[in-house]
Amino acid sequence: MNNKIYYVTNNAGKFEEVRDFFKKNAPLFHVKQYAIDIDEIQSLDQKKVVLDKVKKAYSVVKKPLLLDDGGLFFDAYHQFPGTLSKFVFQGLGFKGLFKLVEEDNRASFILQLAYTDGVQTQLFEGVCRGIIVKPEDLSSHPKLPFTALFKPEGADKTLAQLRYTDDFFRFSFRQQALKKFMDWYQIQ
Repeated sequence: MNNKIYYVTNNAGKFEEVRDFFKKNAPLFHVKQYAIDIDEIQSLDQKKVVLDKVKKAYSVVKKPLLLDDGGLFFDAYHQFPGTLSKFVFQGLGFKGLFKLVEEDNRASFILQLAYTDGVQTQLFEGVCRGIIVKPEDLSSHPKLPFTALFKPEGADKTLAQLRYTDDFFRFSFRQQALKKFMDWYQIQ
């Protein structure tokens, strides 16, 4: 089993979570960040988007890699905002987002984690169900706006408030997907 892998992301916070996961759960596994931008196809199908991204990333990295695509999905809408979460937030801001969930504030964070070694490609899903809430201070979360307003089921805080606590790992959709990856990878 090759214990070296790249995690393709420009997001330092995302990579920090991934690095911490491997340090805690698979200390002999060496994960390294590969920071490149990958053009995304336009689709509401999250699996289609991540499969296209992983193929493009492998053509650059040419080594075993992981990358993910996460999105917030409102229960009141079909696959929305999902893969368009970042752009919907940029267009509507917090005020517009809250209008979208006035009648139904239930939502899910869904993450598709893709692994490829150039021969095989595998997807792993992480899901966190919860609700959209209006936090007291929205100004401190401009880069990760959805974590500031998403409260997981069973939590008394938003994901942003949980971020550097031990409880965060219980609710992290990325951690779920990484665990599924490790379980699969260890039997390969």
